[in-house]
Amino acid sequence: MVKPFPMKLFGAACMVLVCCLPAAEAKKNVLMIAVDDLRPHFGKVYDTPQVLTPNMDKLASRGVTFKRTYCQAATCGVSRSSLLTGRRPDTTHVLSNGGCFRNAGNWTSLPHYFRQNGYVTAGGGKIFHPGVCDGLEFGEDRLAWSQPYYHAPCPQLGSLPCAEPRGPKTRPYSWFSNETATDDQVPDGMIAMNAIERLHNFTKLEVDSPFFLAVGFHKPHLPHIAPKKYFDMYPLENIDLSKNLHAPEGLPAVAWNSCGEFRSYRDAEQEASQANFSQNHSLSDTAIKTHRRAYYAATTFTDTQVGRVLDTLDELGLTNNTVVMLWGDHGWHLGENNEWAKHTNFEHATHVPLLISSPGGQEGGVSEALTELVDVYPTLADLAGLPVPTECPMNSSAVDVCTEGRSLAPLVAKPTTPWSSAAFSQWPKGGGMGYTLRTDRYRYTEWVGYDSKTHSPQWSVQHGSELYDFVEDPTETMNHVGDAKMAELVSQLSSQLHAGWRNSTMH
Repeated sequence: MVKPFPMKLFGAACMVLVCCLPAAEAKKNVLMIAVDDLRPHFGKVYDTPQVLTPNMDKLASRGVTFKRTYCQAATCGVSRSSLLTGRRPDTTHVLSNGGCFRNAGNWTSLPHYFRQNGYVTAGGGKIFHPGVCDGLEFGEDRLAWSQPYYHAPCPQLGSLPCAEPRGPKTRPYSWFSNETATDDQVPDGMIAMNAIERLHNFTKLEVDSPFFLAVGFHKPHLPHIAPKKYFDMYPLENIDLSKNLHAPEGLPAVAWNSCGEFRSYRDAEQEASQANFSQNHSLSDTAIKTHRRAYYAATTFTDTQVGRVLDTLDELGLTNNTVVMLWGDHGWHLGENNEWAKHTNFEHATHVPLLISSPGGQEGGVSEALTELVDVYPTLADLAGLPVPTECPMNSSAVDVCTEGRSLAPLVAKPTTPWSSAAFSQWPKGGGMGYTLRTDRYRYTEWVGYDSKTHSPQWSVQHGSELYDFVEDPTETMNHVGDAKMAELVSQLSSQLHAGWRNSTMH
């Protein structure tokens, strides 16, 4: 890694320039920041200024904001396995949080790839889903990290110290405004401190190696916990209600999620029972505002931790040679479609934030291209100056490094570059699978049978389908599949969905 260079004496400077400064093609450092359950509705950057995120806004001003990025599945473990291997869920065979991609192939993960290419690799917090594969002690992938991995206390919840208020039978509450803790006494604050310490240590390395640092923040994942000062930023009377509190008309039964994750928390279950919560009955306005407020507070808390890490990068003179990427692993419902949390194929569950700042790239750029989290692996390799993984063959179980995404580097350089015509996501339900296609205007979904032996769809086994028009109906209130005027469009989108990502055209 190249250290900051103070210019003092010209002669000495020339000698240092010859021996120490990098060539133009030198590898860049990488700082990858993951934020759990972060939906792309925050700050000025994502047109939601009431959710305060000045540090992510600042990062966006230094790079490119991707406005239409989608995850491969709306749950942590499945999405992260896909992102960190560059392969989609039907390839990784990871369809739940506890799955390990190595059961499908002994592949080289994203941080492992950087380690193979001479990087010092370090990580902390939630990058892989906690506890999978090689376990917590080894940061879930013992081959990936050249330095010991750091997990803060309570890696499953990101709470302090696993002592959030609980009800009978130890069921926790879904949010907690901590009146006594400082930022540094909460796990995400500890993760930020660890990242800051590592950045300082990178500048002291005797070997001149670039670094890959992965920093994974837990919040705003449930339970929404933050020091009280962050809750104080959001008076309850100022909190907005969701724009669409109803499930779409004409929704097939298989498509609605009964919000089991959300209702596993004592207060949420009590509120749901009091409101007779169901597909057609929403929570009370007070409950909705309370949960939205807690999510906003946890988001602003995490933004502060992001800012501490980015400020350290600046202070150490590392920013100009470091690719910084921030992503959320999936979206999040806060009452939209009468849903809470994730685990759906709706827009709010599959739509994710993605910010990329790269030396030499656009500053303050905005891309409306349809992009995917499976693109992260090849993108970071490309921007850092490493060989870009090639496209995976149909059967890639024996291929160590390949990708089912594509590098976004052309969009970092020119955000208006023509790009893919669709993004693809999926969600398992009732032994079947919902496959969903997001185009520029539409979302089309088919719920079909699933062959768990071949990990492939059974298109002939149909359980329902959905079509949403985001020009006429931006909040997904009406399923248009049954509309005779849409029959030809449904046929076209069905063919496109069945053809899959390999046949996604440019537009």
